[in-house]
Parts: sequence; C-alpha cells; structure tokens
Amino acid sequence: MLTKGDFITLAVPCAPMRSDASDASEMVSEALAGEAAIVKEVGEKDWIRIELAGDGYQGWSDRKQWKLDDARASNESALRPFRLQAPTSPWLCLNGAVIQLPAGSIVHLNASSKWSCAGLEMEPLFSMDEMFQVHSDPLDAANSFLGAPYRWGGRCVWGMDCSGLMQLAYLLCGQRLPRDASQQAKEGEQIDWNERSPGDLAFFQNDAGRIVHVGILKSREAILHAAGEVRLDQLKETGIWSGNQETHAMAFIRRV
Repeated sequence: MLTKGDFITLAVPCAPMRSDASDASEMVSEALAGEAAIVKEVGEKDWIRIELAGDGYQGWSDRKQWKLDDARASNESALRPFRLQAPTSPWLCLNGAVIQLPAGSIVHLNASSKWSCAGLEMEPLFSMDEMFQVHSDPLDAANSFLGAPYRWGGRCVWGMDCSGLMQLAYLLCGQRLPRDASQQAKEGEQIDWNERSPGDLAFFQNDAGRIVHVGILKSREAILHAAGEVRLDQLKETGIWSGNQETHAMAFIRRV
C-alpha cells in the first residue's frame, strides 16, 4: 500500500494525471513510462495525488499504474537510465506481452545488460540506434511527431497538447521546460518579430490577453504546433493562419 512521501515509478506506457480523484475529471497532464514521482496525498479507493520529479507538476492518478521505486529505496547504483527517443518502440515483457513505450519513457540497463522499466524486465524489439538516437535540437524532435493527434493534457505520440509537445521536444534534447504554455512563456528572452528564426517559440493569447497556445517556428514563415493534430501552419506577425483564417492571435516570440 502506497503512503504519503513514497517515491514511485510509472509501470505502464503512459497514465493520465487528473485535476480531481475521478476518472471523469479533467486530464491536466500525463506521466510516461519509467518517470518518477512522489506521493503527495492518498485519496479514496485507488487514487493518489502525485508530483512528477521531472517538472514538479501535480495531479491525481491511479495507484495501480505505479510501482514503489525499489531502486531509489535501496540506493541501487548499478542501473543506468536511458530516455527513449523514437516516437514509439516495442518491448517484449517476460510474460510474453509486447508493449509500446512512447518517446520520453525511461528504461534502465543493469550490470548484466538486462533492460527494465519500473523494475519490470523486458527486451527491445527494434534497433538500438533508433531507440537512443538523440535529436539534433527541439525543432527536430517536435517535427518527429507530425500527424500525432491533439489531446488535452497529453505528452506522447498517442495524443498531445501544444505545451506537452514543446515540453517533450525539449526533454528529448536534455532540456527542461515547464508544463503549461503560460509557464513556458516566461522562459528565455523575448525577441522582436524581425529577429525570429527557426527553433524560436511563439506564444498566442486569447481575448483577455492570457497565454493559451505555443508552437515552434519551423521557418520564419511556418510554425509547428498541436491544434487538432501536430501540424504545420502559416505564421504571420498577427498570428497563425490556416487557409484564409487566423486561428491564434500572436502575443510574442521567445528564444529559449
């Protein structure tokens, strides 16, 4: 039984983090396989409120999808962590099941050259080079998710929101970004429109002036973002244009 203060690791490919202890509540973010968290509160039935170690984001999750972090508890130093780079990759579990792990998942290699995720032994069913080939930059990483569907709170190829895409793209390049677009809008330095270049982050606002969307410049005239799907659209000084319609109003551009 998990208790407050326990360190845990996600033992399934991905898991929703919700605003309240209910499957019907809003999905605010998503944990990926092998990511670590700390239990902040134990709720009724199987609900626990967790805080992800990577970005400090909190939400409610189903404890059945998590495993006590035995390696941390035993100070295990022989495990070498690796973060998966391919959008998705197949792994064979000891029970014969083949599971797909999304990019951003953390797997470990022990001194006996055995792979595991959250303490569960498994074998890769694909090229090792493909599994760990690091992207050249966040733009290259984000581009690998073109066509992935939009999903509020998502952070993986099976569905992601705009800020989840940006956070994951930077994470795959070893850089940390906060989870939400309004938080990411405080990173780096603001630049003028005429100074923009590929790889800059553009932020967009609603009628009240609140930051509600983010994307990464593919070129000076095109932006890659998650809206319906991860897609490319035209970028103008006033905002994002899809066809003959402006879909998002420009706030500013920042270089992180």
